[in-house]
Amino acid sequence: MSQKKIKIYLGWLSTGLREDVHLFLMRDLQERYGHLVDLVLPDICCHRIFHDRARNDVVEEFLASDCDVLWFLDSDVVPPNHVLDLIAHHFDKWQIAGAPYPLYQSIPGTDDMSICFTVYKDLKVDAETGFKGMHMAEVPQEGTAFVDGLATGCLFIKSEVFEKLEQPYFEFKFEPKTRKVIEGEDLGFAFKLHALGIKFFVDYSMVCEHYKRVGLLQMSNHAMKRANAAVIEYDKQIREHVLSATQAAYQKGLEKGREQANSSVIPNSKTKSGLILPNSFRT
Repeated sequence: MSQKKIKIYLGWLSTGLREDVHLFLMRDLQERYGHLVDLVLPDICCHRIFHDRARNDVVEEFLASDCDVLWFLDSDVVPPNHVLDLIAHHFDKWQIAGAPYPLYQSIPGTDDMSICFTVYKDLKVDAETGFKGMHMAEVPQEGTAFVDGLATGCLFIKSEVFEKLEQPYFEFKFEPKTRKVIEGEDLGFAFKLHALGIKFFVDYSMVCEHYKRVGLLQMSNHAMKRANAAVIEYDKQIREHVLSATQAAYQKGLEKGREQANSSVIPNSKTKSGLILPNSFRT
């Protein structure tokens, strides 16, 4: 790799909060990778506007700079301190790369919530509606891979990518009547890159922390509900087999008992008066 330092523009999106852990992370990254990269901080870190508008503004700031890579880092996402290995060891492999993190969201087609990870594979397009979707890939895994999409909370994008795209780079799409979001800005961006044949590079050792403020009682109740539901579902699956096996064992025991009873009575086990003797049945 060239001796020239790689300049990374930090698209550090925030609604006004900055976690202390980020400050420790940035200091650690400087100590680890300062010989290799320059981290360029934006003039404005606070964006109190929609995600898509905020990201598009950051892209314009990045393109106006002389930086090589844009690093989107959301204020509630904290990657491991070896995340810049994507630059140090894999820089020549990708045009866009990132690290996954957990999301707490609804499971499509159900009322249940689950923790999923922001790695997307298997782009599908509905022939009738044109609706596009991706499946969340399993995490954790090992090694590196190219996937169809990554969320934008921790994403590295080389400047050459934007040369191939039209504005707006990021865009929310809504259902016309209900205004329900039908395509988020991150998946929409992934769809655009998919159309260009550009894959997302991921190192599965770089799973980020994702900080949220939640009620622990609600989380506990949800966990209990999920655990009970799993037990009930398992009961449904095995109950018929258990009942069948139990009935078969019971019948077999009855038959064996009858055989033993019929063969164990001692002849002449009664007195002349008809009294049954104590040792009439063998044990």
